[in-house]
Amino acid sequence: MQVLIRDEDGDCFGMWMIYDGKLTEVPLPQTVRKPFPDNSVSGVLSRTDHP
Repeated sequence: MQVLIRDEDGDCFGMWMIYDGKLTEVPLPQTVRKPFPDNSVSGVLSRTDHP
């Protein structure tokens, strides 16, 4: 299963897949995720190609 999640402004999105029974984020070019402490599947995803 693949899940595409967009933010409310549509500026950034994340792709998630089920790998070996676990929800895993697929790395996307020109993005970086700053995870929330103690949470493996949440955080802030930002584009690196925008100032």
